[in-house]
Amino acid sequence: MKYLTAFFMAWGNFFAVPCPCKLWDNDLRRLQLVFFPLIGLLMGGLWYGLYWGMDFLNTPFPLQAAVLTIYPFVISGFIHLDGFMDCSDAILSRRELEERQRILKDSHVGAFAVISVVILFIIYYSAMWSVIESDFVMNSTGTKSFQLLGLILIPFVSRACSAYGVLNFVPIGHSQYKASYDEKINRHYGLVLNLMITIAILILPVIEHFTYTVVSIPVLVTVVTHHLMMWYGRRQLGGMSGDIAGYALTISECAGVIVLAVL
Repeated sequence: MKYLTAFFMAWGNFFAVPCPCKLWDNDLRRLQLVFFPLIGLLMGGLWYGLYWGMDFLNTPFPLQAAVLTIYPFVISGFIHLDGFMDCSDAILSRRELEERQRILKDSHVGAFAVISVVILFIIYYSAMWSVIESDFVMNSTGTKSFQLLGLILIPFVSRACSAYGVLNFVPIGHSQYKASYDEKINRHYGLVLNLMITIAILILPVIEHFTYTVVSIPVLVTVVTHHLMMWYGRRQLGGMSGDIAGYALTISECAGVIVLAVL
């Protein structure tokens, strides 16, 4: 029962689709993070399904790109984008650590957050349009394309990395995860999350008809980018927090889509 409760806790916290079963147990706050990647898998399946539906309806490329770009932020309730903006404000201020941490907690939106989110959306939209256009060209020439299947796994691994970071790195003093931090228990959960990431990267070669590079390389790049940005965020802000997890998640998913476009 506790696993079911933890799953629906993760759904209610991180998924904007109304939760069919509202359950909560404060003792399962850490366990819910183990189910965070499964929420990402649901999001990824809907992301790909959304593309398939628009492609079936011959929706113009610019509109497809716009909808697919906005989707991951809407479906997550903008919670990770909020973390991205907060961290951008704090890190780009280039102030002393104490002041950066104060800015991180500040609910006001600063100039660096606005500039960063505009740049993010421009890059995201351009990359998504390129992926859609490339997929259309390949399919029209009779070459089956699997590029956009990466949309299913990118949210899965990005959320697995975020959950791992929150559970296994020492939280900033004001983080909501500070009180429940337990290195021994969190290490066991971290092993489960690492197993999920490994399976996501390695499973595709054993599935017939999949082109390994066009799906798995973007997934691998998402993982590597997430860990780099999480390391950078922790270094700049003095510890781990949900905002840093959202910051790394947002940038890493964008990086995954960029690689899909390049391939």
